Amino acid sequence: MTVMTNAAVIGIVGYHNTGKTTLVCKLIERLTEEGYSVSTIKNIPKEGFSIDSEGRDTWKHGKAGAGLVVASAPDETSFIVGKGMPLDEIVRITDSLTSPDVILVEGHKSEPIPKIVLGDMRIVGDGEGRRYDPESNDFENLLGYIIEMIEITRVHNTLPGMDCGKCGYDDCMGMAEAIVRKEKTRSDCVVQEEGFVSVTVGGKDIPMGPFVQDIVSKTIAGMVSSLKGVDRANTDADVIIEIKHDRR
Repeated sequence: MTVMTNAAVIGIVGYHNTGKTTLVCKLIERLTEEGYSVSTIKNIPKEGFSIDSEGRDTWKHGKAGAGLVVASAPDETSFIVGKGMPLDEIVRITDSLTSPDVILVEGHKSEPIPKIVLGDMRIVGDGEGRRYDPESNDFENLLGYIIEMIEITRVHNTLPGMDCGKCGYDDCMGMAEAIVRKEKTRSDCVVQEEGFVSVTVGGKDIPMGPFVQDIVSKTIAGMVSSLKGVDRANTDADVIIEIKHDRR
């Protein structure tokens, strides 16, 4: 996916009547039993399809020009957007609304996401694919594969995301895979261990590599040392700077 999410995103693809929905429902049941939270996206490649019904109040709201219509009921909240959206945007919204451990996408065969492929469908797009035959009784192995992907994503979310390669892997995802498989530990992350400059923007920690940290540290130290009231001999003191843009 081109969008960064905290959830693992996995596609379930195959031709019509190959058991996609059955597999998705079985995965939901087992994953929730294992303590994982699951959200799903169902692709409906049918022109003119709408989950709403003509004549309903929500339908009237949309026809009147509302870009988003929310149907709020005691047991359900439905969000209706009156336009098609790319999968990466749907995934981003789903991730922000529900914060799941995994998002299962039924359909969207051409999207570049990891896929579980049912039947003899040719894998389309850049996403890796894993074949699954419902008759092979291989469900437990498939479940283990998906759980490993979830755990890798969880570990990846704790890494700096610099993809510096200093750990011996091309990117942080490779490092996360090694940690889950117990080939590495978080302490092997060079950037994480070398961190001495921290930046928080809007409550979110922003990772920086050692080179950038060194530049920021020296620039700020040089600027601060020229200010009145600063003890120039105390070069080892911590420096804390806060910038607030809301000046009202």
